Amino acid sequence: MHFDFEDRSTLQKREIYGFEMIKIEKKTGKRILIGGRDLRLDTYCNNDNVWFWYVYTKEEVVPGLFSKSGEYFKLFLKMDQKYPYSAYEGHKYCIYLGYKYDIENIWHGLFILYPNEHKTRRHLKLHPYDDRRIEVPYEEFIASSPIIWEERKPISDFVFDVEPLVYLFKDGSYIEENLHGAWHNKISKENVARYFLYLFFLLWLIISIFVL
Repeated sequence: MHFDFEDRSTLQKREIYGFEMIKIEKKTGKRILIGGRDLRLDTYCNNDNVWFWYVYTKEEVVPGLFSKSGEYFKLFLKMDQKYPYSAYEGHKYCIYLGYKYDIENIWHGLFILYPNEHKTRRHLKLHPYDDRRIEVPYEEFIASSPIIWEERKPISDFVFDVEPLVYLFKDGSYIEENLHGAWHNKISKENVARYFLYLFFLLWLIISIFVL
């Protein structure tokens, strides 16, 4: 068994091209659902030391809700208030070759694994203050038949309506229904509803024209 260790500075400089399209994406951390869009949720502190939830996107999501700033649409939500939007904080983990790792990143065709568990660090003979990561090429990682899952936790200011734990890869297979984001089914149903509403409107418009 062979592991390649690199510190963060080396990982940031490394560039790998030509890898195949990956099925499992990094998309973790804080996420929020607004206007049928799964968006990244960040934090922001202004000059008065007031903290906000911060959402930005290049495409307008809900007209009038976001403010246009340069090429981005931005939304600031003051913290410690209740909002009707669904949100969660997610983290990915895996069992790789029998040991648990945090999946810190999926970057340029590599799984970047952090050995956070004491048992894993002892197996790798890592010093307690050794901060190195393990990089494994995507195809090699999947070929090892790992178990990959995502754990999701509530964010106090928002609605929590997602599965708290979902498997992404298990028993040698992708769990396809869990690969498209926490709200994939909800967004799909809303899009279908909008489509039929649009068809109904067109039908009403056509009938109105002929009646007149």
